[in-house]
Amino acid sequence: MATLLVDRRAFLKVSLLAGGGLMLTYDFEDAAVQADGVFAPNPFIKISPENGIVIVSKNPECGQGIKTSLQQVIAEELGVDWKDVKIEQADSEEAKYGPQYAGGSTGTPTNWDNLRRVGAAGRILLVKAAADTWGVPEAECEAVNATVRHKPTGRTLRYVELVTKASTLTPPELPTVPLKDAKDYKVIGQAISGVDNPKIVTGKPLFGIDVKVPGMLHAVFEKSPVFAAKVASANLDQIKALPGVKHAFVVEGGTKLDGLLPGVAIVADTWWNAQSARKKLVVKWEDHPTAQQSSAGYAQRAAELVSQPPTKTLRNDGDFDAAVAGGAKVVEAAYSYPFLAHAPLEPQNCTAHYKDGKVEFWAPT
Repeated sequence: MATLLVDRRAFLKVSLLAGGGLMLTYDFEDAAVQADGVFAPNPFIKISPENGIVIVSKNPECGQGIKTSLQQVIAEELGVDWKDVKIEQADSEEAKYGPQYAGGSTGTPTNWDNLRRVGAAGRILLVKAAADTWGVPEAECEAVNATVRHKPTGRTLRYVELVTKASTLTPPELPTVPLKDAKDYKVIGQAISGVDNPKIVTGKPLFGIDVKVPGMLHAVFEKSPVFAAKVASANLDQIKALPGVKHAFVVEGGTKLDGLLPGVAIVADTWWNAQSARKKLVVKWEDHPTAQQSSAGYAQRAAELVSQPPTKTLRNDGDFDAAVAGGAKVVEAAYSYPFLAHAPLEPQNCTAHYKDGKVEFWAPT
């Protein structure tokens, strides 16, 4: 499914969990009730007497704080205190959670309305469950800190006490649920520390490179210094004879930025042996047209293009030429930046486990 909440089919479903719990999730076409009473796909919100309030983080966390901010959005509309919320990271499975990616700082605006409605729909169900229990109008009830309060009498019921009743109610259609006014926000906008910060600063494993699989091998990959150049020759026989090396082979690769480029792979029993063998690798590369590319060449071409008429106009307001010609002062500037490699603290890595005809990946995405 390309986007969340795009039609009337995308509404909240409610189910009684094994042991008594409320689960809220999008209803995709392949959703079903599992044997243990849990809806599939997995939910964004889980409420149960055993585990309290759990909110699932759908997107990968790359240091931009998305594992905290998106959950604040749900918690706000759900009507819970942040200190009472537990965060779980979702598996990578877009059929369950919708698009799961990080890029261009779009995570919050892309999910803002969708996840607010998820939280609001949960709150509405729980308020209705309390009102039905007391036999009072829903308008007389309010949800605060995971508790529904009957304003005229002061009676209260905690969310975890309402899950059984709420599970029997018809969920509202997400596009119709009322959302909070910004002036009433208690969680959104607060300076909240990243949920993983304590684990990060205490050195607990949170990274792809920490994955360990029994009997795992370690691979390194040598690419050409010229983009997409293929291997002409390599001293593979000498590399295969080195300590711990299990395999050494040429990868033909392709030329796409999102695919594997040509190079030489070395697989060994330890990372040290693989890396040591790589240092003794001798590769001759075929000629490739990209050898003519350079930062200086791109800069020169940019300078040529900027002096020519534009080939595409994104926006045109007023008469620019006349304004510049009549301006008391004209400031011109050119901006550029060089090619830069990403330099994350964690070395680039990925673990792949092949079993029963399937490959499972662990990667720092």
